[in-house]
Amino acid sequence: MHDIIIIGAGPAGLTAGIYAGRAGLDALIIDQGKSGGTANTAPLVENYPGFEKIPGSDLMVNFTEQAKQYCSIEELSVVQKIVKKSDNEYEVVTHKGSVVSKYVILATGCEHKTLDAPGVFEFTGRGVSYCAVCDGNFFVDQEVIIVGGGNSAATEALYLNRIGVKCSIVHRRDKLRCDVKLQEDLKKNGVKIFWDSELKEIKGDMRVEEVVLINKKTSEETTLKVSGVFIAVGNIPNNKLALDYGIKCNEYGYIETDKNMKTSDDGIYAIGDLTGGIKQIVVAASQGAIASEKIQYLLI
Repeated sequence: MHDIIIIGAGPAGLTAGIYAGRAGLDALIIDQGKSGGTANTAPLVENYPGFEKIPGSDLMVNFTEQAKQYCSIEELSVVQKIVKKSDNEYEVVTHKGSVVSKYVILATGCEHKTLDAPGVFEFTGRGVSYCAVCDGNFFVDQEVIIVGGGNSAATEALYLNRIGVKCSIVHRRDKLRCDVKLQEDLKKNGVKIFWDSELKEIKGDMRVEEVVLINKKTSEETTLKVSGVFIAVGNIPNNKLALDYGIKCNEYGYIETDKNMKTSDDGIYAIGDLTGGIKQIVVAASQGAIASEKIQYLLI
């Protein structure tokens, strides 16, 4: 029996594995894909301490190699369900078989909601981004658009504006869904909004060069010269395992945890983007450390 099974090999899960192994615990990390998670897709990470600039895939190779010194990592293994056998005994069922542990840490992350407009997929990482904090510095003094109308879109627009990116918001309705204070801040900072509009197409050669917007009410098309497109239409937490098990989630589907990252089940913890909040590598890593440290003390 393992001490901990960690489901998800992104920054949170890998850090949890490192801390668990260093504490002398028997930890196994399982991921349905390649170790590193969505951080692998970041063209360049400039806000992780210790690295001025590093491609996301390279940073995750470093995470993975370090984690392998302290725990086992099983890639390309799909977890189908979690079954509680007794107190401190959980069966994790994968398509390859079953493994048992005393504790489980969920680190399955989120997926960005995206758009099906032509060019979105092709230019992801080449001008199309889902994270202003991650990629905003690449667009200082350049024109970009942000697609969305909620708190995330408004917050990202204000952040980009503050660091010197020339940004506009594209929103499909005639009124933003974000907090009134954010709307006031957008107006104060002169952020232009294209109302009743949707992104129809992204064009460019090697990188984003222009976008075509369409007004839903008038069917009028507008072409804008831009260097970047930030998509802020929400995230989808990968919470199926949690919901199937009966773990408590909030209204947005994010798993609720206490300060030690424990869920509504005493033996199951949740870390990283799956818990909502600030979706950054450094935050995910810190939560992984917190969860493993807490479990370590419980197993003493």
